[in-house]
Amino acid sequence: MAQAQELVEQGDPPGQDGVPLPTVEQAAAMDLVSAGTEVTARWRTDPEEAVALVHELAAGGELDVDEILDEAVDAAALTGLLALQEARTAPDPSTAAELCLSAVPHIALAVILASADLD
Repeated sequence: MAQAQELVEQGDPPGQDGVPLPTVEQAAAMDLVSAGTEVTARWRTDPEEAVALVHELAAGGELDVDEILDEAVDAAALTGLLALQEARTAPDPSTAAELCLSAVPHIALAVILASADLD
């Protein structure tokens, strides 16, 4: 108990270098982003495994199936948009076209995830 009181009085815990811990809401948002990213990655290789992951994550009660899928859509769409953004600054039209084409699978995956019905 005395050690805990000392840590509170010191301010920042040792080794934290003044970096605040995330709030409950921030931690929940980070968990959701992580779940969406993981579902997106798995969907690319094995959609059935991704569906099982969504149900597993939702079974805990902290995340909802629709929330997880929405975050997965966001992750896939963002990856595609980043490829398109890179195409804007391509040194030549050929490279720009290649980058635009590389965005297509990500955007298509976003559409697939958005229309997925896991219920």
